[in-house]
Amino acid sequence: MTAEPTFPPELLAGLRSGDLADIRAVLAGLPRQELAAWLATPEGGDVLRSAFERMPERYTGGLTGPAQTARWEVSRSPADTVAYDLVLAGDTCDVRETGISGEPAVTLALDAVGFVEMASASVQGMDLLLGGRLHIRGDVQLAMRMEALFGLAEPGESG
Repeated sequence: MTAEPTFPPELLAGLRSGDLADIRAVLAGLPRQELAAWLATPEGGDVLRSAFERMPERYTGGLTGPAQTARWEVSRSPADTVAYDLVLAGDTCDVRETGISGEPAVTLALDAVGFVEMASASVQGMDLLLGGRLHIRGDVQLAMRMEALFGLAEPGESG
């Protein structure tokens, strides 16, 4: 059995902070494999869950029509997948356990490092998609708007 990876307190504080610039700085200094191993720990799972809990704060709104559910499936091998449904409406984002909101309009599946990279705007979703690290099932147009809906699109992108 291998030991769980440990990081200096300042790196952990950056990952937990919710501040996009702090998270990007941590990502720039960590080898991907080490981060993936840490995200598979219980502490890493807590950070991922916290990222989902913060999503309503980052939601910029703008969807028209009925609420739509976007399911996120974040794999953390060998640990369990972290999955949440985001119910998105005009100006609200409700984070829910999967399965209680009916079938999702779109499902986005990616590895934990890819999720952290996308959620911190250090890597664009299109790059993850083209690299085979992001998989989309369902409403691709809604998936392509996710970054813009959460204020993560690159400057000049309308989403």
